[in-house]
Amino acid sequence: MNNKKHSSVLNKLVGILDKVEKPSRYMGNEYNSIKKDAELSMCLIFPDLYDVGMSHFGVKILYDIVNKSDFAKCERSYLPWLDMQKAMMENNVPLYSYETYTPIKEFDVIGFTLQYEMSYPNVLRSLKLGDVPIKNSQRSDTDPLVIAGGPCAFNPAPMEEFIDAFLIGDGEEATIEMLMAIKKGRSRSEKLELLSTVEGVYVPGYNYKVRKRVISEMKNDWAPTDQIIPYTEIIHDRGVVEIMRGCANGCRFCQAGMVYRPVRERSANDIFEISKETIKKTGYEELSLLSLSSADHSQIEDAISLLKNIKDTSLSIPSTRANAFTVEIAKAIGTIRKSGITIAPEAGTQRLRDVINKGITEENIFSAAKMARDNGWNKIKLYFMIGLPTETDEDVKAIGVMLDKIKRMGFHEVSATIGVFVPKAHTPFQFDAQMMPDEAFRRFKLLNWTRRFAKLSFTDPYKAIIEGVLSRGDKTVGEVVEEAEKRDVIFADWDEMFDPDKWMKIFEDKKIALQKIMEAKSFKDPFPWDFVDSGISKGFLWSEHLKSLKAELTPDCRNGCTGCGVCQKFNVDNVIQEGIVR
Repeated sequence: MNNKKHSSVLNKLVGILDKVEKPSRYMGNEYNSIKKDAELSMCLIFPDLYDVGMSHFGVKILYDIVNKSDFAKCERSYLPWLDMQKAMMENNVPLYSYETYTPIKEFDVIGFTLQYEMSYPNVLRSLKLGDVPIKNSQRSDTDPLVIAGGPCAFNPAPMEEFIDAFLIGDGEEATIEMLMAIKKGRSRSEKLELLSTVEGVYVPGYNYKVRKRVISEMKNDWAPTDQIIPYTEIIHDRGVVEIMRGCANGCRFCQAGMVYRPVRERSANDIFEISKETIKKTGYEELSLLSLSSADHSQIEDAISLLKNIKDTSLSIPSTRANAFTVEIAKAIGTIRKSGITIAPEAGTQRLRDVINKGITEENIFSAAKMARDNGWNKIKLYFMIGLPTETDEDVKAIGVMLDKIKRMGFHEVSATIGVFVPKAHTPFQFDAQMMPDEAFRRFKLLNWTRRFAKLSFTDPYKAIIEGVLSRGDKTVGEVVEEAEKRDVIFADWDEMFDPDKWMKIFEDKKIALQKIMEAKSFKDPFPWDFVDSGISKGFLWSEHLKSLKAELTPDCRNGCTGCGVCQKFNVDNVIQEGIVR
């Protein structure tokens, strides 16, 4: 390494790694990581532990795309655990990149992915560890530009004071365009002005409306196959192939299903070729077919039939809708070494599943479970939510009845995760109220009897409230984020670090009106994210909200346009491999 400063970082790092837990988290230089010289430099930071960030596929995509460019390079960093943070501060080691041990403040651009709201204080801690001013108003021409993307960017308001530019929507094309704009600018203000002209980019103080960015197809050049191999165990340690983006199902609670419309698929042949190359270049023995609902891919059976030709490879389909889990898919997966089955009924009664527009019946759920059991699965996991709009005690109790019936099918283990519903921006349920913790705890107790035959995991209702405030709040919530970091309220998504009392005290000190944020809204009420155009009209979301109150279904848009407005607004179509749905 030629740069003495970077050598100094490495030398100091070597001196502290034996003093922290899991030093392999911080070593860098992993197999398939890329080091190159370029005119412009970018450091992608996942604001959580290496174990989590290395599992995130979006970072892999952008890392690959930027490093394939002829003018820019991309390196990575993550937020160290508390012991490492302490050691770094005591030994004057700044947050650094994992490729060249370059302090993050020396990059031209720092990019954050905002995947979950509880990571917001982590973003500020990352900047502080890198000696980068946390507020955009405090940065000068010598500081990096700080950009952010991901699903949470669809409501930029809580992070507006800390981020220079937000990328709304798909990043494959826009990231390169953003870097080109930054390369052209001379001063910080000129760079921001140029960024504000890039489609899909929101720059606070420079443009006041933004429409999300959409890629019309999933090019194979954008499928990273040289995926970086970690030195230590990570959350999802396997090869990943994204087979589909977007979702046509229209679940009313699902932000990703709304904001990542329209559907775009890779063909079965492309999936197979990308998978072969990924296994070849990584040595993984497990492959995950990634999408919001992989079993809904129009060629999923063909894809799995091809993938079974890859020897000694386990296949994972992480997102499974019960009505899409056909006998053919179950048998096809059965020819490969199986790694588990997860089904998400979301609600215990058919009425409530119709309210949320889940589009599956009880018969679908039990049929899918039986197929899984008949084809060799001994364990099954199910996901449910409580606090959904119009929910009654009978709806909650029905979750237990369903688990009991599934256990009686002969599974060795039945487990269920019961989350607390959080209304999200740009969904039909953005108009609905969020349940308060006391009521959530009461409803949880209605399921205690099911512990005799099922393993239950409950989301902390206070965590749901905090998530609700951070996801639905306006710019004033940024004060909460800043104060949380100051009080060491970081890694809040980790159970061992979550302290609801600290959060509630911050809300109280900052005079955040929880009830006002949590209460139901009307069509005329303004939202902090109204200036962000997700492609779906507010009128469509309101009409879906009204239909939910009557438990009326909206069909899958494969069966005909439902009028959400995305395809017309972006002049694109749902790209389904069997044909084009108009």
